[in-house]
Amino acid sequence: MPLLEKLIIIGAANPHIIRLIEDINLSGNRHLQIVGFLDNRFQELGNDFYGYTIIGGFESIANFRTEEILLINTIAGKMEIREETTKYFLDKGWRFTNLVHPNTNIGRVTLGTGNIIYENALIQPYVKIGNHCVFSSNSGVGHESVIDDFCFVGPASYICGKVTVGKCVYIAVGAKILPRLVIEDGALIAAGSMVAKNVGRGQKIMGVPGKAL
Repeated sequence: MPLLEKLIIIGAANPHIIRLIEDINLSGNRHLQIVGFLDNRFQELGNDFYGYTIIGGFESIANFRTEEILLINTIAGKMEIREETTKYFLDKGWRFTNLVHPNTNIGRVTLGTGNIIYENALIQPYVKIGNHCVFSSNSGVGHESVIDDFCFVGPASYICGKVTVGKCVYIAVGAKILPRLVIEDGALIAAGSMVAKNVGRGQKIMGVPGKAL
């Protein structure tokens, strides 16, 4: 049996992360134990999240030892907040891990750390993925694309081949990005949009074809 890895989850909002961890454990490739959740809203949430303990706010991490615990960040509503919360823990010396669903093939993929890849995601060969990204169920990334840090790829969205996606980009559910485009830092692609030309820094794109708001 693989060595036990103890995991604390940042953000008590998405029970999907629990099922992902269960599926990873069932595959036999890793043995992950959920120690609990950290959420600064703990006073309104209570002390239980689908059978797991809400330990407390972010400062409660001080009750644990860095060498014994791995972290994963599930906060994904705004990428800037995801980046800010992640850096809070990195600055204190904490380590993050990747969670990749066992039915996702990441062979010949360059993968950073702190990434979450849910079931049925398709990551084609020679894709380069940075750190702390989220790839939702049934999302896809075409061959030789490059995804920078702190990006969100929504359910059933697809990034075609040789696309470059900058830092803190949010691609909502069902969006499509055509090949060889550049999506600059901080861009937001609205649900169901089709992107057919490059997207500038911080632009918000909506529609088919996508237009800047």
